[in-house]
Amino acid sequence: MFLKSSFVLSVIAAASYTCQAQSQLVASQIMASVINMNGIEANFMFAPLANNGGAQVWIEVKSGLTKKFAVSPTGGFEYHIHVKPVGPNNDCVATGGHLDPGNVGAAKCTAAKPDTCQEGDLSGKHGELKATESGSIPPQSYNDKYIRFSGETTTIAGRSVVIHNNGTRVACGNIYPFDQSSSPSTSAKGDSSAPDGQVTSLHSGTSSGGQVVATMAMGVAGAVFGALMAF
Repeated sequence: MFLKSSFVLSVIAAASYTCQAQSQLVASQIMASVINMNGIEANFMFAPLANNGGAQVWIEVKSGLTKKFAVSPTGGFEYHIHVKPVGPNNDCVATGGHLDPGNVGAAKCTAAKPDTCQEGDLSGKHGELKATESGSIPPQSYNDKYIRFSGETTTIAGRSVVIHNNGTRVACGNIYPFDQSSSPSTSAKGDSSAPDGQVTSLHSGTSSGGQVVATMAMGVAGAVFGALMAF
C-alpha cells in the first residue's frame, strides 16, 4: 500500500502558510501514519524541527468524517497519538492509552496552555477534526513543540494515531518512518500511557496504516524530502 501522490500536493499546499517554520525542518526522521478503515481515509505526517523543537504536522482527511457520522455535540472528532501500535485485524483498542510521558492526564488539557496537555493529545492542543458534509477535511498544518522523535518514553515512533468519535475509537494507523517498507514492531515504546475513557473500537477495514512503503519529495528549506505516494 502506498500513500497517494495527491497527498504530497496537499502537504505542499498545507505547508504554504507555515513557511516561517520551514527553515527549521529537519530532513531526517520524518514519520507518517496512514489510516484506511471503516470508510475513513486520513494521512498524517510529522517532520522534526531543529534543536529538538518539536514537529511540523500535516494532516489530510480524504473521507469518512461526515456530519452524519459525528456523535459529539461539537461536531468534531478527537485524535491522539497512542502508546502502542495497532493490533491484529485493525484492533484500535490494542493501541493502549494516550502518549503521556509527563503523566499530566487528560482532564487538565486546555488549548490555551498546551503544556498542560499530554504529548499525544493532538486534538486537545490543536482542535478537533471538524466533520463536513462530504467527510473530507481540507489539508491543515501546525507546529507542535511537544512532540518528540527520540527517548524510550517520549518518541512517537512505533506508536499509532487514533481517531475517536465522542470517545469511541473508530479508526487508527501506525506511525512509521516514511521510508519503511514493512509494519513496525508490535511492541510499545515504553508504557507512558494515560486512561482513555471509553475504548470501544470498530474493527472492520481493509488495511493497517503501518504496512506502507513511501517516498516523499518536498522542497522545504532547500531540502528535497521525496515524493511518490499512491495507494
